[in-house]
Amino acid sequence: MKKLKDRVLGDLNYDYGWTRPYRCIFLGKAISVNLAIPCDEDDEIESSQREAFQRFDEKADLFLAQAEEAIFDYYQDNCQEYRERFGIEFADELAPIIHSPSQLGTIVLLTEIIIQHSFGVNERIVGLLYDCSWEPSLGLAVKFVDECLDEVGVQDIVL
Repeated sequence: MKKLKDRVLGDLNYDYGWTRPYRCIFLGKAISVNLAIPCDEDDEIESSQREAFQRFDEKADLFLAQAEEAIFDYYQDNCQEYRERFGIEFADELAPIIHSPSQLGTIVLLTEIIIQHSFGVNERIVGLLYDCSWEPSLGLAVKFVDECLDEVGVQDIVL
């Protein structure tokens, strides 16, 4: 496996992009997720990717807390639709009614942080990918652009 020691991103392994474990706080608990920097094996990592990671890493707790609030709001806006889709038999399991972001832990799990390409526009794009009970195949994502919350939706918004 190809390896890279990057001054900003750390010790990376190549697996269809540069990756490494990343420790962070999710809903008050320390977890390890996959940090992914999409890049072809022989291409350089973009400076905007390094800068996006650096700025995210400096205030990760703040960004992750902001993402948790945004996911809660998104879920509250869509919960009834999910419940109707699942029907009485599965609604409480797959789309339970929750009253605070701290209850998200039963239905949402942070799995990956992607430092996305800017494709020459010099945007700093960070995507947080989650598994969620109500959308097991498409997942959930929170997208930050230039350190501002941009969008919450299925993982396609950052992939």
